[in-house]
Amino acid sequence: MESQPARALLERPTLSAHVARHLLSLVNRDQLRAGDAVPSEVQIGLELKVSRGSVREAYRTLAALGILEIEGGRRPRLRTVDASVLAEVFDYALNTAQVTVAHALETRRAIELQTAQLAARYATDAQRQKLRDLVAQMRAAGANHGQRVASDMAIHAVIAEASLNPLSSLLLGALQSPREASARMHLADARSASELLRVIDAHENVVDRICAGDAVGAASAMSYHFDLAMVHVPRQDSAGASDT
Repeated sequence: MESQPARALLERPTLSAHVARHLLSLVNRDQLRAGDAVPSEVQIGLELKVSRGSVREAYRTLAALGILEIEGGRRPRLRTVDASVLAEVFDYALNTAQVTVAHALETRRAIELQTAQLAARYATDAQRQKLRDLVAQMRAAGANHGQRVASDMAIHAVIAEASLNPLSSLLLGALQSPREASARMHLADARSASELLRVIDAHENVVDRICAGDAVGAASAMSYHFDLAMVHVPRQDSAGASDT
């Protein structure tokens, strides 16, 4: 049986974890923003009376999480949030069959219906024109499967950007791999010409509703688009039974 002192030792947080929590508290307390410098390793070590090694470990952990930017000769700075760290988590879950492409598609549907509504309200004229151009590129792709997929990905990225909700682009970027996988299935060469046309028409309908400023219509069109996509991406719930 494990002794009480041993259990306490195992449960005791590491010094580096303590440093990381302290730094994050400092960010909140001082209302620091992306690009702002944080205290140096030496400064934090002296303040907390811990070794520089523990501080360095904490800073490297925060850098790996995408929170700190560490460059030689400069004080560490807070990074702008990007999708790369979340993408690694989702890719790991996908590659180890803990989730499937269909699961990711179901999650995207919930997010992107709201994103389409917001884009209908807030898209700029330039974004509306970009969406129209991308639909035209998708329609003109013909037998070029790669171009169809690229146009699909770009359309959803512009809609997310146009929503003016940074979480939309963040989450969509984090789901990059399953997005590509579902788009390849959805727009596969094996689909009949009529099926591919239906998919392209669905994208165009979403774009038309957004460009018209019709939030309700945009959400409805996006819902139909995902209905089509989910037919082409079979749901597999059993572990290890992934489409990838």
